[in-house]
Amino acid sequence: MSKIVWPENLIEEIAYRRAILFLGSGVSATAVNDEGKSPETWGEFLKNIKNLINNARPEDLEFINKMIDQENYLLALQAIYDLCDSGAFSKYLKDKFSRGKFKPSSVHKAIKEIDSKIVITTNFDKIYDNLCKESHYVIYDYQKTKSIIANIKSPENVIIKAHGSIDDTDEIIFTSKQYYQAQEKYPDFYSLLKALFQTHTVLFLGYSLNDPDINLVLQSIRNTSSSAAPHYIVIKEGISKHIVKHWEDTYNVRCLEYGPSYDNFQENIEELKNLVLGLREERNIP
Repeated sequence: MSKIVWPENLIEEIAYRRAILFLGSGVSATAVNDEGKSPETWGEFLKNIKNLINNARPEDLEFINKMIDQENYLLALQAIYDLCDSGAFSKYLKDKFSRGKFKPSSVHKAIKEIDSKIVITTNFDKIYDNLCKESHYVIYDYQKTKSIIANIKSPENVIIKAHGSIDDTDEIIFTSKQYYQAQEKYPDFYSLLKALFQTHTVLFLGYSLNDPDINLVLQSIRNTSSSAAPHYIVIKEGISKHIVKHWEDTYNVRCLEYGPSYDNFQENIEELKNLVLGLREERNIP
């Protein structure tokens, strides 16, 4: 079993609330509803949503299946989106991410207990939002840059929905085309995002290295910090060392590996929480 050796500098950054937690679909996937179901992972989502395609040409399906098999989810998603009826696509999202009645997991609760000043998420479900809404948190999406900045300066914790919310499927950023359109329409937000990466240590939780959402983000903010002050991503063991090196060299993101299964993710996040809270208690950090 691979247990994460959490870097001391990262624990300190989180304890002093100088770090940003960046949450992906793997965090949502730890939630369950009363039927014991969890939100779909990227691979499951793409395999299921491609059934919405009507009158697809064999070469289109062949391309999509090839991209999914190669885990090139970004191209697969764009092709599926282009071939789907937009209304059916929106309904599928609502059914899977809004109407599933998923309950926060121990991972969600541990992340909340870490009490980071800024949490950014590319998840458009509201599992973590609902857990935090009764506390000292404010929640804004990428269209509310001025409000985000104002609240970063306030006592409240901020949850930033970098790709929108399931409440408004028309404004969800889901494909590369939508992402680049949002960059043109909301340049202030992406300038803010880049600034946050330059001034904070970022810890990515719940992503794999081929998830479309994290790749879209990193393409626009790469090389925003020195190699002496890296960002970090928690991933399941088994990733090629060449890919790990590519992430370090291209994005300045160090990989922290756990394993052998996704079930080990929870215990490592629990340990991170305990280390952070322990350091705060030791140094009397409020």
